[in-house]
Amino acid sequence: MAKILPVFLPFASCGNKCIFCDQQAISGVKAENNLIILAENQIKTWLSYGTSYDEIAFYGGNFAAIKSFERQKLYRLAYDNGFSKIRFSTRPDTINNETLAEIKDYNISLVELGIQSLDDKVLKANGRPYTNIQAEKAVDDILNITECGVQLMAGMYKQSLYSCIDDAALLAKKNIKTARIYPTQVFKNTALYGMYLSGEYKAADLADMILAAGGMYAHFTAENVQVIRMGLPVNAAENSQIAAGAYHKSFGDIVKTFIMLLYMDMGGHVRYSGFKKTGRKLFSRNYELYSDIKESDFKDICIEVRRNYLENSKRFIKGQAASFACKLKSETNNR
Repeated sequence: MAKILPVFLPFASCGNKCIFCDQQAISGVKAENNLIILAENQIKTWLSYGTSYDEIAFYGGNFAAIKSFERQKLYRLAYDNGFSKIRFSTRPDTINNETLAEIKDYNISLVELGIQSLDDKVLKANGRPYTNIQAEKAVDDILNITECGVQLMAGMYKQSLYSCIDDAALLAKKNIKTARIYPTQVFKNTALYGMYLSGEYKAADLADMILAAGGMYAHFTAENVQVIRMGLPVNAAENSQIAAGAYHKSFGDIVKTFIMLLYMDMGGHVRYSGFKKTGRKLFSRNYELYSDIKESDFKDICIEVRRNYLENSKRFIKGQAASFACKLKSETNNR
C-alpha cells in the first residue's frame, strides 16, 4: 500500500457547514485563512520525521472549490517537496468540466468524493448541496480519467440502516478504488448537537452501526473495493468535542469479526477469533481443526456473505445478523 502524506485543510471552500461536520475536531488541525502556509507547515512537520512518502493527499474542506490560483500553489508546493503523485478529497457538486480537465492535466492519482449518502432526502436534511444523480455522475466522470474513492456515512439524520447499505451496494459496482465508512458522531460544535439535545436526533446505537457498516463492508470488499477506514481515527474519536455516537476504538476489527460470524454461521470452516475472541466463543466446536484465514480471503468470504444475507437489506438488519451485532456490542463492555 502506498505511503501517503496527509494535509488537512479544514472547511476550505466548503461554502456551507453540514449539520454533522466539525473538521477541526476530526483532523486536529486548526482552520487557517492562508491555506498555503497551513499546508506548508504540515508538510514540513511530516517530512521532519524522516519517513519517505509515495504520495501527498489534500483532505478536508472542498478541494476542487478552492480558488484556482490557490490550488495551483498547492500543486506547486507538492511538486517542490518531491511529490509526483497527488490525490484530494472534494464534494460531488464540484466535479465539472473545469475540474475534470485539471484532474487530467495534473495527473491526479485519485479523487475521493465525500458522498455520505445517495438518498436525496437525507442529503437535504443534513445540508449536503447536491443530489444522488450529481453524486453518481461525479463518480462516473472521474472514473473516465483517474481512480475514484468514496466516503459514506451511517446513522445520519433521517437515514435508515438499509439505505446506507444499499448506497454501498450501488457504488461498489462502479469500479471505484477505495471507500471509507463513518458512523455518525455528534460533535458539540455542530447543528446536529442542538438537534441531539432537543431529542430531534437520536444518536446511533453501536449494534446498528455494526450492522450497517458490516453490510457496507461486505458489498465493497466483494467487489474488490479497498475499505481504507471504518470509524474515526482514535485521536479524533477520543476528542472531548464528541457528545454522542456509536464509537469504539476497534470498530474496524469489530466489523470484520461480524462478517466472520456470519460466514461461520453459514458453515464456513475457518478459524477466526476476532474481537474479544468472539468467533472462538460462539463457534468452538471443531475450532482447532479448521484453517486460519488470510486478509486476502476476505473477498471470497464477503461474496458468500453477500449472497446469503444481503439480497434484501431490510431483512438483513432484522435477522440473525442483528443478533450477532448485539453480541459484539455486549462484548465491548467486557474487559
